[in-house]
Amino acid sequence: MSIKAMLIVALLIWLGGCAQLDEWTSTTPKSEQAAVATGEPIDAAAVYVSQDPPPDVAGFRSIYIAPANLANMQVIQPEGAPADGEWWVTDEEADILQRMIAYEFSVALTYQSDFITVTNASGAQLVLNTAVVAVHPNETRSSVAKGARPSGSITVSIAVVNGATGKVLARIVDTRSSEDVWAFNEVTSDDPAVSAIFQSLGGDIRRGILTLQGRPDPAMSQLLP
Repeated sequence: MSIKAMLIVALLIWLGGCAQLDEWTSTTPKSEQAAVATGEPIDAAAVYVSQDPPPDVAGFRSIYIAPANLANMQVIQPEGAPADGEWWVTDEEADILQRMIAYEFSVALTYQSDFITVTNASGAQLVLNTAVVAVHPNETRSSVAKGARPSGSITVSIAVVNGATGKVLARIVDTRSSEDVWAFNEVTSDDPAVSAIFQSLGGDIRRGILTLQGRPDPAMSQLLP
């Protein structure tokens, strides 16, 4: 089993420790489930929604994007490579990443006025809790310095929480690949490579919440004949 497959399995076990998965419904396409299980290098979002959401959840529109948890991020090195402490996120990098994540998620969630984002958790109908779980560079630092492609992936875990009760309504485990994941190694500005990763994640979160609410994705309906 590859490192990526092991990471996804570990995340699903973690999810099971947070809430019994037999009380949740998976909306992950079977094709993605099979590909993730074999460790193929794909982008994949595993979405679990509560089977017992509040009856008025379809009307929830206001979302508070809580500061992301960056403190427990793991760096999954290529097999056999030693640990690389230089990936550690500094305070300055954390500030930039927080602004970037909040901005990209807000843009995605408010697309076509599906939701509104608010600046305070008080009164928000939904709260978005995000943890950057792991960065998986495909190459070691020395290989990248010699010209190897700086590609890799980032795995993020998201909990969509009922703002009134604190109950988790949906969980999303999302892995996004990037041709320049090493831009995450030293964040000095709103780097387009890093920004694009969270932009893609934001779209998956939006679709996950729409799934929770039983609403079709307006962006997808426009593509239908």
